[in-house]
Amino acid sequence: MFKELLRQSSWYFVGHGAGVIISLISFLLWTRYFTVEEYGIFSLIAATIMFVTPITQLGLPKAVIRFFSEFRSASKSLPESSFYTTFFLGVLTLGALIGTLFLGVITVLGPERFGGSQIHSLFILAGFILIIASGNAIYPSFLRVEEKPKEYVCIHMFQSCLRLALSAIFVFAFLLGLKGIYISALCVEGFLLLYILFSLNGQNKFTLSSFSPKLLLQALSFGVPLIAAQLANHISNIGDRFVLQVLLGSEAVGLYSVAYGLTTHLKTLMMVGMLAVTPMYVKIWEEQGRKKTEEFLKSTLDYYLMVAIPGIILFSAVGGDMLVLLASSKYEQARVLLPYLAAPLVLHGAISIYTAGIFIHKKTKLILYFAAGAGILNIILNYILIPIMGIVGAAVATLISYIFLIVLANIFSSKFLTIRLNYRGIIKYIAASIMAVILLHFINIEIFGGIILKILIGILFYAAVMWVLDTRIRQKVRMAFSK
Repeated sequence: MFKELLRQSSWYFVGHGAGVIISLISFLLWTRYFTVEEYGIFSLIAATIMFVTPITQLGLPKAVIRFFSEFRSASKSLPESSFYTTFFLGVLTLGALIGTLFLGVITVLGPERFGGSQIHSLFILAGFILIIASGNAIYPSFLRVEEKPKEYVCIHMFQSCLRLALSAIFVFAFLLGLKGIYISALCVEGFLLLYILFSLNGQNKFTLSSFSPKLLLQALSFGVPLIAAQLANHISNIGDRFVLQVLLGSEAVGLYSVAYGLTTHLKTLMMVGMLAVTPMYVKIWEEQGRKKTEEFLKSTLDYYLMVAIPGIILFSAVGGDMLVLLASSKYEQARVLLPYLAAPLVLHGAISIYTAGIFIHKKTKLILYFAAGAGILNIILNYILIPIMGIVGAAVATLISYIFLIVLANIFSSKFLTIRLNYRGIIKYIAASIMAVILLHFINIEIFGGIILKILIGILFYAAVMWVLDTRIRQKVRMAFSK
């Protein structure tokens, strides 16, 4: 099982690693090309898309992960095409309707409610993106449950590269500004939707006659509570930017968004293995039961913390220099936010493990309750702390609300599955990470991009220390390379 997890995770790491590099290139381009205020507007619209997207998806991509193994192991009363057709057509149709409603609301409100016609037109483009993208969201879940990381990675990389290329053309060649970024996104989503239709049809997985209303209703009963949970989670993620906009203005949003965006890239790299973990533990539960599932989740969480803890500590220590290198010195003020953001975001990357018991037992309403609690807490803390601490208050609010969310997730989920922490291992990870930071403190590389070399040295030093301290690592490495 470890080798299979490593195989799939390696592919996901390659794909998302390349995606992070492409995102960093975009990050570098847009932070330097646009003003801080323009980048704040860009981040606000991106946050809106992120917030509305779960509503258009109705929790169906998550339902695919939960129902696939169950569907296959159940009686063959329905053809396999029924599963794919039902989920794809369901999310495409319902998502398009909700996206159209969002677009209608934006149109009715008019430019004056959005601070001008420029911002209003950007929100209209965002509405069209939501209409098309809803159908595309289900396909990655199909690939995950089918354990096809190669195709997943190829699509992800192609989508990222094409979007960056088109954005650059529209922004720099046609001088469309922020509008060019969203036009490129619309083109890419449209192309991807056509690819998915041809792919499913070519594999005989999309036939209208096999659509199952009963299966769709079961999936919606599982997925709809996750909408509110995801929205509440997004409030914890992006609500601070809306409060910052109200209290401090677009420039503060721009500074905060740069720090948050860079930290999110770190989280993306840390949690790529989670893409393989959720389908695997659902499959283990269906085939081998509770004990094996708990063993798998315990070891997986330990591996995640082995990577996440040094990621948090090293990023908190040297991430500020990386931020200035990528975004320029005009975002220097944002570096103070990184230590507050790194820990909550990276630890949240393992949320699919913390909530495994709830997910398996289809108690998705519980996820709604504690996610909503964390989201409300985040907004309240932002209104309290930002007037006192300024932009740092938003980061502190994020830290506290995420700790609250993670603790609640563990408490609720432990009623269904017990996942024990490896405390001795955690102490080793922290100790080795601190040693790496101390080493980097005495290293000064005065060349362009020297911070990247310092980070690589820190990673190699941490790996060497852990190789010496932890016999399990040596065993797993030998197992990974054995035939």
